[in-house]
Amino acid sequence: MFGISRRRPFRSLTPPAVLALSLGLATAGCSVDEGAGAGAVVPSDKKKITIGFVNGNSIEFHTCLQRSMQARATSAGVTLLTANSAMDPAKELSNIDDMIVKRVDVIVVQTVNIDSLEGGVARANRAGIPIFLTSVASVDQSKILGAVVTDVRKVGRELGEWLVKDSGGAPVEVGVVGGAPGAAADLMNDAFKKALGAQAKVVFDQPAMWQRAKAQDVAENLLQARPKVKYVFVHNEDMGFGVLAAFKAAGRDDIKILTNGGSEAGVRAVQDGGFAVTVSNTPKSVGEMAVDGVVGLLRGNKEVKKIATVPDTLITRENASEAPPYCT
Repeated sequence: MFGISRRRPFRSLTPPAVLALSLGLATAGCSVDEGAGAGAVVPSDKKKITIGFVNGNSIEFHTCLQRSMQARATSAGVTLLTANSAMDPAKELSNIDDMIVKRVDVIVVQTVNIDSLEGGVARANRAGIPIFLTSVASVDQSKILGAVVTDVRKVGRELGEWLVKDSGGAPVEVGVVGGAPGAAADLMNDAFKKALGAQAKVVFDQPAMWQRAKAQDVAENLLQARPKVKYVFVHNEDMGFGVLAAFKAAGRDDIKILTNGGSEAGVRAVQDGGFAVTVSNTPKSVGEMAVDGVVGLLRGNKEVKKIATVPDTLITRENASEAPPYCT
């Protein structure tokens, strides 16, 4: 999935850390407390838009997202400045501060933590710089320029419905290897479980924090605790490969893996039978839609939606050859 969590490390920022951030901005000659409102739109006669993109991590999803945004920005004549938060909420805040200092026209954020995101939005608002979100829009929408989101509830529901159809409605044991507790992972998980009905029963549900190695360990625990499991829902393909490695090592080719992503490796795994099904909602689409949305909204294009949803496709062996490209 996206590596977004609902942990609360942002609240653990110590006063010295906050002071250091403030001093750094003061030295640069620009205060993030100046300005007001959610940020004015760029005048239509402005010749060049500069986007500051604060990325959340460096795994495949995030690198493809940035590549997609860069390609779209180049073709649109837009300047893209980038920073990476390395899954650290404090670093994300610092990166947003840095983009404010650089006086970009808009800040796009692929957040690492839903709870801390509001702090970054508030700083951009105070500086009068519009802020745009990718993957999630879990803040007061009056405070953001817009967002491109993935409908994670739909992803979970589609995979749950596929499982029910594939099992013929028979009683089956189901396992879940999740991302990080909270936010997108919980929404997707809840929708998946609701779609299962009465016969399919989730008997194991543990997070693997979006990490392949951790997912392999969790899968090994699953096999020991629930050896009769027939289906396992894994929240993203990278973790899915960790689960697949554990199953192969145990000689368990009878367990079907349901996952999410649509990467080239993930689609190949569906074609080869390693994964039973995946959902494609690609960072290529997210990045392209983000740049298009930002430019349209800044230019006052009334046809551009404030909140746009990334299209997804359920990928099985039958339609794997038609899967949309994952990366630019």
